[in-house]
Amino acid sequence: MGGRQGHHTFEEVEQSGPANRPLDFPAPVVLRGVRVNACLVVHLESGTRQVCSGVIHREDLTGGSQEPLAGEAAAPPHRRGSRAGEGGGGLKEVLAYWPHRQLQDAIYGSVWCCLVLRRHHGVAADDAARAAGAEPGSPNAPIVWEIDGSMVAIKMVEWERVFRMRGRLLEDPVKEVAAMQLIGDAHPNVLGSSEVLQDDNYLYSVMPYCRGGDLFSVVVQYAEENNGEFGMPEPVARYWFRQILLGLQHLQEQGVCHRDLSLENVLVDADNCLVIDMGMCLRVPYNDPDNPNGVTDVTRGSKRRLMKPQGTCGKHNYMSPEVYENTSNFDGFAIDLWAAGVILYIMLTGFPPYDQAARSDLRFELIVTGRLMEQLENWQILLTDEAGDLMQKMLQFEPRNRLTLSEIMNHPWVTNELVELPPTEEPMMFH
Repeated sequence: MGGRQGHHTFEEVEQSGPANRPLDFPAPVVLRGVRVNACLVVHLESGTRQVCSGVIHREDLTGGSQEPLAGEAAAPPHRRGSRAGEGGGGLKEVLAYWPHRQLQDAIYGSVWCCLVLRRHHGVAADDAARAAGAEPGSPNAPIVWEIDGSMVAIKMVEWERVFRMRGRLLEDPVKEVAAMQLIGDAHPNVLGSSEVLQDDNYLYSVMPYCRGGDLFSVVVQYAEENNGEFGMPEPVARYWFRQILLGLQHLQEQGVCHRDLSLENVLVDADNCLVIDMGMCLRVPYNDPDNPNGVTDVTRGSKRRLMKPQGTCGKHNYMSPEVYENTSNFDGFAIDLWAAGVILYIMLTGFPPYDQAARSDLRFELIVTGRLMEQLENWQILLTDEAGDLMQKMLQFEPRNRLTLSEIMNHPWVTNELVELPPTEEPMMFH
């Protein structure tokens, strides 16, 4: 377990060559989109018809062609049609999205739950064509959509905010779209983007919809049920933690460092969880086998390189000491594994391990000097020795002393067969 990328130690990465800046992400594939003021939507179960506004879909309903993302250059021809709604077998079916309710605000816009619509070919479409003076099925007939019963989440990024705030924040919505497309949408534990559209006002990133909120809320619920004395039972935490590790494994295989991993950035969908929010991620440089002094991406490279300091970023409760100090070259995978150790700590205890990753923080100092379990026992939080051993070995001050992903995935606590699945929830229905 752990994948070939998860085996390399800090020493091996350090010795592979001088530190480099992160690689740029490929230009994203984006199609021209529109928001329709009025269109006819059919509810197949009830047979009712409704005129709706704000429906989003591709401008070219035959499939569309890629256009440059606002403020960016077009992707090279050899990359076009390789991701986000296009594949070797031809274009995916064109879908439309009807915003149903806002889920949350975002730095550059908002995230919405949207009902998925498919082209309707039936009585309603024929009636709409005749009412418009067109033959049913003709290109001049108005488009009619039908609700297919599924949902997606769409992050709607306002271009005006992007241009106004560009350079002032580490989060980059254009890079996030590019990263999500590079990562893909096929892995069950990483949230990818299935389609990206833009108009003059918004960038629309279409993603799977997760109905269970974030994993932080799940931990809070357990803590409240336990009167704040501890977090999840270990078998429950193990169930979720394994999935987080699989998500990190996928990111590593794609040569991506998340850099902002947290419980808030893990969404829950029934009995599955997905790592989200790639706004601060980095593309890790690798040794170029054809150029000993150069770097390339993970698909062509052998061992990854350290990266030069990229700023203090992320949430202080999850931040590794090297990111907090921001003075040394760092291993992108090691900082994600530190954050994963913090996630496990919070899941098991119900509270964060420290306020900031500085030696002046007493709780942080106790952890990085090997007294994590002693601290928890003093607070009467009793965990198995295996849980304490895993957390202590993940939360090492020196990244060279931390476990690799492969070592974590093969740790006895992770491989323990005692796993408890979360309770099954009834699916949410919309009418």
